[in-house]
Amino acid sequence: MRTLIYNELPTERIPNFSKVRKLLEDGNFRQADVKKVGDNLFRARLNKSDRLLFSLYRYGEETVCLLLEHIRNHAYDRSRFLAGAAINEEQIPALESPEKVAEEASRLTYLPPERERFHLLDKVLCFDDDQEAVYTLQPPLVLVGSAGSGKTALTLEKMKQAIGDVLYVSLSAYLVRNARDWYYAHAYTNEDQEVTFLSFQELLETIQVPEGREATMRDFQQWFQRHRGKTRLKDPQKVYEEIRGVITGPLGETPWLSREAYQSLGVKQSIFTEEERPEVYDLFEGYLRLLDEAGLYDPNIISHRYLERVQPSYDFVVIDEVQDLTNIQLYLILRLLRHLGQFILGGDSNQIVHPNFFSWASVKSLFFEERDLTGPHEIIRILHTNYRNTVVVTEVANRILKLKHARFGSVDRESNFLVKSVSQEPGRLQLLADSDDIMRELDRRTAQSARTAVLVMHPEQKETARAWFDTPLIFSVQEAKGLEYDSIILFNFISEEATAFREIARDVDPAALEQDELPYARARNKRDKSLEIYKFYINALYVAATRAVRNLYVVEGDHDHPVMRLLQLDQCTGELTVEAERSSTREWQQEAHRLEMQGKAEQAREIRERVLQQQQVPWTPLDSAGFEALCEQALASNGSKKTRLEAFEYALVHSHLPTLNALDRSGFKPATQPEGKALQQLTQNRFQSYTFRKPDVALKAVDRYGVDHRDRLNLTPLMAAARLGNEVIAKALVERGADLTAVANHGLIPVQILLEQALFGEQVPEHRLESLYDLLVPGTLSVQVEGRLIKLDRQLMEHFLLLMMGALFYRHLGPSVAWRGETFTAAALTEYAALLPDGILPSRRKRRQYISSILSKNELHREDRYNRQLFLRVRRGNYIVNPGLKLKLGDVWWGYYDLFRPSDLDIPRWATQERELIQRDMVDNLERLAQVVRESLPAEAEGAGPASTSEILTG
Repeated sequence: MRTLIYNELPTERIPNFSKVRKLLEDGNFRQADVKKVGDNLFRARLNKSDRLLFSLYRYGEETVCLLLEHIRNHAYDRSRFLAGAAINEEQIPALESPEKVAEEASRLTYLPPERERFHLLDKVLCFDDDQEAVYTLQPPLVLVGSAGSGKTALTLEKMKQAIGDVLYVSLSAYLVRNARDWYYAHAYTNEDQEVTFLSFQELLETIQVPEGREATMRDFQQWFQRHRGKTRLKDPQKVYEEIRGVITGPLGETPWLSREAYQSLGVKQSIFTEEERPEVYDLFEGYLRLLDEAGLYDPNIISHRYLERVQPSYDFVVIDEVQDLTNIQLYLILRLLRHLGQFILGGDSNQIVHPNFFSWASVKSLFFEERDLTGPHEIIRILHTNYRNTVVVTEVANRILKLKHARFGSVDRESNFLVKSVSQEPGRLQLLADSDDIMRELDRRTAQSARTAVLVMHPEQKETARAWFDTPLIFSVQEAKGLEYDSIILFNFISEEATAFREIARDVDPAALEQDELPYARARNKRDKSLEIYKFYINALYVAATRAVRNLYVVEGDHDHPVMRLLQLDQCTGELTVEAERSSTREWQQEAHRLEMQGKAEQAREIRERVLQQQQVPWTPLDSAGFEALCEQALASNGSKKTRLEAFEYALVHSHLPTLNALDRSGFKPATQPEGKALQQLTQNRFQSYTFRKPDVALKAVDRYGVDHRDRLNLTPLMAAARLGNEVIAKALVERGADLTAVANHGLIPVQILLEQALFGEQVPEHRLESLYDLLVPGTLSVQVEGRLIKLDRQLMEHFLLLMMGALFYRHLGPSVAWRGETFTAAALTEYAALLPDGILPSRRKRRQYISSILSKNELHREDRYNRQLFLRVRRGNYIVNPGLKLKLGDVWWGYYDLFRPSDLDIPRWATQERELIQRDMVDNLERLAQVVRESLPAEAEGAGPASTSEILTG
């Protein structure tokens, strides 16, 4: 059996490593004392106290042993890969042979013949020769590779070599989220770096959150349609690309080219001829008026204006899918570097479907003009292997590239390559007729599958596709960018644009598509605009085809179109071979969540309405206004017992102490009994289904009303599972796409509800609390301070403190102000942190001195390079969250004290003596706190004169 070593495992420090490795290679599990300790995790005995952790995989007919971790002194709870699992070796039977688990082992996509080291993100990575060569290079580096070539995985692994402040940025927010999760998979940590993952939109917001929203091509198209009669130009997409890529996209002294500068551009610098440009510029001036009138902003124009605000902030930068960015956007990102040249760019110009006029030549020109950005050596490397698509899909993708090359010549040297697939599966390619019988049968076999999608060229063609296909997974090619499905149906992709593709195929010799390589040859006629005009169509076909991981089905009405012959699709006809599939409810729920995360709201909504057939809840969830009205009824002299009970239950769930105290004073019996008994009754009344070990009962409501539906008390199912500490249900909900940042009426998100219950409610077993926290905690928190986005990764102590202060807001802050005149102090936070297991917060971060240093470093008015201005020191040692801070939950920016309302604070319900005096003292303390806040506000805030404590604390 072959063994491979994790690249971060220092084998020279492991006792008896060579001996135990040899035993594993020989399959001698008995002598190595192998035992199974987790999901595909095994341990071998190194000596009396140390163990070697490994996993088993299959590649072809071979079993492969991946050596992961050295566990010292039986400390399984400190294992990175076991995630704090409690292991009792005496209770685990020995595993004597690898054959018992080999058949069930996961499969590796690729295994190099001789290399003995592997890498690890969310899955195992075994680099080929090209990737390994790139891995050893020093920056700067431009990494070019096709879809599925492993660009992102390789750049993330190279990021781990960086030291200091590191930035990963891409246009796609979904790719950024995934990259962050891949990077920190299996609890990866690196004390030598602090990494920030940002979409380009978020990067702009870190400089200054722009007013309004970003203008999209859809905005421009709608405006263009209203002004179509005023111009001879008929293609809004082409004009929009000229505006984004040519007029506003280049690096220059002004945010856009003047009319004269635009008119004088060379023939290769514009999509339009010299005669057409005056009309294009007229439309651009109309576009500028649209931005002002509609409250929109253009990211290129904003990028140029932000150049003067940019401060070097990062020691290393990775820019992924660089072909989606313009030169001005790229330059803005690189200006964030403290040391020029410390960057990696990754991209593929064959995947350009965004209108930006990107070319590697323009990128190289940028480097030449700003040559300090690079250095003396060649920085471009190309990846030639495809790890995603099957052989047949890769072959058709290569033929599309050959057609592009044969018709238009080499676009540039960096895009002049073909790829090879390492898939062990051939896959399927079929050309199908656009006939009634075939379409009905194709729909019957695919409509219920969440693994098959239908692609069309333009958004307006989706309606025609919906007439034939009942699947909600219908996308235009721009929507499909970044997606991948087992099977893709291309619906009249070529026939609907027959003229454009006929022009693409014009005069192309089929023999030119039989060569194994693409010879470098640029088009001779520089005035020929064919590539610029038809680039979108050929790139769209390439992107669409490569969305298919396994199978590609091409439905076309015109099988005689010359492109069919050139791509050899005419050789792939025959009986329909699509296998019927029916995805489970859970798979559809997961797909809806994935699409929602990618901004594909239309398709996600279709899944929920048509496939899952989710209904609206038959009750009205109590929002804050509804609760206030309910309280008025409950506390009225004629308030019914039912109304009082509901108000009491709501107040218990949302820690609304004023209502609990008022009901107590009114003599409402449930409010006068011990808290534990009241909570027990609440659980029985409202959350019984969340006390069961199996999730079936709780998930019935999820299947009917959706994974994030609200109950009568306005909690989502995940909030309820967090409150009850039910790991099984919480895991099932997260797998179905439950929202980790859904906010309850009192401002808490699910992980804060968990923390509040862990600190004040019934004790959750330590191992379950750790796993629940890991499941529920958001990877990042987005906060806004003084108009700038600050993204806090969960690796940061600041991330934890913000979550903790929210969890403590009602149960600690109100009583603390009332009794001691204190807000949040390092001493109090240390006491609470000590109650949490080390798996949530390491012991070194629980020390009072460390917590105090984080609070002090992030004081609102402190001068510090790394100050995030999260906290306001109201007096010595006392802090509150910055009153001007905003939190982004979903797509909404919330003022912090709009979420956590000071007016809802009150004394504890169990304080029965001198109640009125304590109440007055609390109000006095809050007023004194407000006065301190007022005096601490910047000078420009003076004169606003907020009248109440609540207004002061909400900034």
